[in-house]
Parts: sequence; structure tokens; C-alpha cells
Amino acid sequence: MLKALLIDDEERATDALRLMIEKFIPAIGLVEVCNDARKAAALIHNYQPSIIFLDIRMPHVSGFEVLESIPNKNFKIIFTTAYDEYAIKAIRFSAFDYLLKPIDVEELIFAIDRIVRHDETEMERGLLINVMYNLKTRSNSEFRLALPTREGVHYLYPQDIIRCEALGNYTRFHTSDSRLFLISRTLREYDELLSPYGFIRTHKTHLVNKTYISFIDHDGFIILRDATRIEVSRRRKEEVMAMLKKG
Repeated sequence: MLKALLIDDEERATDALRLMIEKFIPAIGLVEVCNDARKAAALIHNYQPSIIFLDIRMPHVSGFEVLESIPNKNFKIIFTTAYDEYAIKAIRFSAFDYLLKPIDVEELIFAIDRIVRHDETEMERGLLINVMYNLKTRSNSEFRLALPTREGVHYLYPQDIIRCEALGNYTRFHTSDSRLFLISRTLREYDELLSPYGFIRTHKTHLVNKTYISFIDHDGFIILRDATRIEVSRRRKEEVMAMLKKG
């Protein structure tokens, strides 16, 4: 039986989440609430929760300061946040679970189901390290992208990624130092994350960092610095050309 701890300074938010858990999440048998983040560390120590729902932005102590005060994080974490573009991007770059307030019950069920089915404590520690790293940076241009693989978590800066290639529901990363990483997430997800960093979707199976594009040949293929030829689909050709002209 799982034990949940809800940490959020808004009582209405914790009341609503508690009701949803009690009604729709039978895997969680006990729920405790903390509306003062300054008391969270002591409550975590005494209660020993299985899962913590942690608000990111709170007065006095932020959610990340709560985590930094706890040496042994023997629990799963689901971040909760009102719309905060910077924080959400930092979390998504780290492949970490979060729920956007007001919380949708179907998204809650999905997040808990993923936690119940996967015991990836070591990997999640690596992802959490990256979330906290990203949120401490001065700009999202300094964000690191966390890539969870079977061997562990790898971290890449967008400028070190040459291209991404779709392989079914997987994405293969090609890096500037000739490494390859196969990630069990779709190219569409990485398109959304990386397009603000100068990545161009040239084809349904290709996402390319325009920094590494050398030229377009007479057949309409993009040629990269390493001489790799990347297909440009007909429906994307005009968009790709426009983006390349922008520089």
C-alpha cells in the first residue's frame, strides 16, 4: 500500500488532490498533507511517504529547497505547478513527471500508473539531479537534456546534438562527439522541446540542428557537415527553406 504526501501552500489545492486520490487511486492507501513547506522535511522523515506530490513555487521555501534539505530521497516525486513556462521546460528537459494545476484526474491516474509499474529509483535520481540543475541556471539556453537509457541517464546540451531520428516510438540521437543514444520517447516530443533551440523538422523521421547544416543539394536533400544526407519532405520543404534563410 502506497503512502502519499501532498506538499503545497494552497489548502484548496491539497484538498482537491486528496479527494481525487481517495476516489480514483486505490493504490494509495494513506494520504498526508503539508501546507507549510518549512515543516516538510520533518514530516517526510517521520511519515516516510512512498510518493510526494510537490508544488514547485511556494512562499518561504520552494519545492526544490525542500528536496535539497533531504539527503536520502527514498520516495517517488510528482511535481505539481500552475502554469510556469520556465519550470515546466526544466522538468520536461529532464523527462520527469509533473501535473499542471488544476490537476486533471486522467493525468493523475496515468502518472500513478507509471510509478506503480516502474521501479526506477536510481534513474529517477539522475533525472531529479537534472531538474534541479536546470532550475538553477540563469537561462533556459543553458538547460541540459536528460536522456534515460538502459545504461543510465546521459545529459546533453542542445548545441551538442546534431540530429534526432525517429525509429517507431523511439528516437535515436546523433551527437557532435559521434555518440548514439536510443531513447524510448517519440520524435514529436523532442521536436516540441528542441525547436526553440534551432532544430528543424525536415521530415517525419528527422529533426536537425540547423547549426550543423552545410547546404542543400540539387536533389533537395540537406547535407550536414559530416556529409550525411537528410531527406526533406515535400510538405515541409517551404518551411525548411524559410527557416534556413533566417540563419
